[in-house]
Amino acid sequence: RSPRVDRMSLTLLARNALRAPRQAVRQLSAGGSQAEHIEVMKKWKMISYGGLPFIALFGAYCMNKHYSHHEEPAEKIPYPHMKKRAKPFPWGSKDCDLWDFECKKLARAADAAANAE
Repeated sequence: RSPRVDRMSLTLLARNALRAPRQAVRQLSAGGSQAEHIEVMKKWKMISYGGLPFIALFGAYCMNKHYSHHEEPAEKIPYPHMKKRAKPFPWGSKDCDLWDFECKKLARAADAAANAE
């Protein structure tokens, strides 16, 4: 390398080091003035408010479509493998599930009738 090139690069380096660093300005959008940003914001706000009734109507349509073809479950068939009990439940009922209150009421009535005889 020639001494001239080294001296030039040192001079440029020294010049850049002495310059005050500039604060970088962040461009968060594509640019434009404040008025343009406000105008675009108002446009999208109106589009959003216009879309809310569409979303509500579409949601109502989907709910109607879903519930219109909903059928009640068929009568339960008492298969032999269902409700098979090898030992009694710890909460005292012989054949009733923990949250089956109708079954518990019927079991208490049956026990009361058996004790009354």
